[in-house]
Amino acid sequence: MIDLSLVIPCYNEELNVPLIVQRCQEIVPDDVAMEIILVNNGSKDKTRDAIIEQINLASKKIFKLCDVTKNIGYGYGILSGLAVAQGQVLAWTHADMQTDPEDVITAYRLYISYNDPMVFVKGQRMKRAWGPNFFTYGMTLIASNVLKQKLTDIGAQPKLFSKQFYQAYLTHDAPNDFSLDLYAMYFAQKDGRIVTFPVYFKNRAHGEAKGGGSLKTRIKVTKRVLNFIFELRDRLKAKGQLV
Repeated sequence: MIDLSLVIPCYNEELNVPLIVQRCQEIVPDDVAMEIILVNNGSKDKTRDAIIEQINLASKKIFKLCDVTKNIGYGYGILSGLAVAQGQVLAWTHADMQTDPEDVITAYRLYISYNDPMVFVKGQRMKRAWGPNFFTYGMTLIASNVLKQKLTDIGAQPKLFSKQFYQAYLTHDAPNDFSLDLYAMYFAQKDGRIVTFPVYFKNRAHGEAKGGGSLKTRIKVTKRVLNFIFELRDRLKAKGQLV
């Protein structure tokens, strides 16, 4: 039986794949049966080849490839990985080495300590620059007011939750883009409990951030998530789930 499945979506991350595989091998504890699903999320570079090569070279046979042939979005890559995950506890994080995979192990230990399948564990970013913090604070403030649930640091990684939570909330109607983080957190806060712990984001090892690198990209993603906030509100109202 697999205790923990970690999904890592990779879009044009061929240079970061060897780093993430090496780091994952270093942090996997002996007492946790773990699988790590590397999603080639429709990459246009040699990410798929890099994943296959690193899986073959890895000393720990814990890695799997989930190959998405066409990039539909960040969320779609994660959902594709979750769909093939076999763990009782599921998680996702980034492939860009800004987030340490060891944070997932910290989140898992924290989750186990609560002994509650509806606990949703996530990182809370510390010591961030004021610019990114401004976007994050503004978006979470709007989301919390519109959806009537207190949400914080929506884009922080990792996200970790039970298979039960996944089956209840993420197997249907979940968005295929960066709004997936918001969607999961909304239901976690509404019907369960969100537990946070401090994480520290590092500089990206290689390449450009897909969701928050340049100011232009950050504004584009923020607009998309803001639009989804109101789409989700209208959807919930139509179902009588939000007054």
